[in-house]
Amino acid sequence: MHSGMDDMNISDIAREAGVSRATVSRVMNGSPLVKAKTTALVRGTITRLGYVRPAVRPGPKPRAAAMSRLRVSSIALITIGGTGTLFQEPIMANVIEQIQTACRTRQMNLLLDQMTSPDQIPLCVETRQVDGAILMISGRPPQRRECIAKLASLLPVVHLFSPGHPISTVDHFSVNDVAIGDLAFRTLRDAGCQSIAMVNANTYFLEALHVRGRALTDRANEAHMPIHVFDSKKNSANPTAFWPQPLTVFEDFQTIAATVKQMPAPVGIFLTLESAAPALHAVLKAEGLLESGHARLLIAGNTAHYVKNLDPAPILISLSFPEIINVAVERLLHRAENMPNQALTFLIAPHLVQETMS
Repeated sequence: MHSGMDDMNISDIAREAGVSRATVSRVMNGSPLVKAKTTALVRGTITRLGYVRPAVRPGPKPRAAAMSRLRVSSIALITIGGTGTLFQEPIMANVIEQIQTACRTRQMNLLLDQMTSPDQIPLCVETRQVDGAILMISGRPPQRRECIAKLASLLPVVHLFSPGHPISTVDHFSVNDVAIGDLAFRTLRDAGCQSIAMVNANTYFLEALHVRGRALTDRANEAHMPIHVFDSKKNSANPTAFWPQPLTVFEDFQTIAATVKQMPAPVGIFLTLESAAPALHAVLKAEGLLESGHARLLIAGNTAHYVKNLDPAPILISLSFPEIINVAVERLLHRAENMPNQALTFLIAPHLVQETMS
């Protein structure tokens, strides 16, 4: 193992990981061409060696026309549409913590700002305090397309999450919501479930949850497996225009429990986001549906605030936030340094936290 930290470079990482320098460089620059297994190996080696990417790369100075855009070793997290409601979500607190960790690992500063219209340029951008920005959408602001386009014209940016990504010229990073629905169906089917209940209880991130839910329902229908959709009455969207039948618009989880009791057992229950997990789990447990084996709970997301004390433990589908954010930050640095013309979309695959259901 390489002993010195100050003179460590990608050759050391390549040697330790057993891959080429080019592969390490592609991983660090967020290339989609590297296999997921190799990417995980390289990132694990980087973490184990404690390598920190230098703010300025060594070697001969580039020509003035291709000078590195990194100047202040700071990036911004800019929310479009305001931050008040978004940052109250423990899920988003987890995301911000992961971004802060990614920045600390690279010895970079992170600034927080927001934008509600294309005329309201964030101060950190206006005063050139950052080398680039990660963008996130809060709610459904009417001018989100114009805001993203304006920021992209001023500095390197990448867009985090939001399946309804509106700008084709900006790099986009998100969890693969279709893959989440597919993984949920296959996991429940392989666990021997005879029917499925799909529960959409969250009022935020509706586009992503709709994609997850429809991926699951479509696969269940293709397999001729009985499925019942439960959508919260709090959602403003018209559920009958989107979800297949049978559909129940519910006000409380007792309604779900009562219906699940009548479905062919074991019933696989897929909750599309973890924020409602404690309340749903409590009702299912009180009705004896979990410990009897009549129902098996599968949750998308593993934010500890919501799932750490659930007993019996559900199976969890991780949304792979650390990997999404690391790739996004590396791609942002690559964009700031090299100013590539092409824009890419990175959809990171989810994975099971538990391999089998109890």
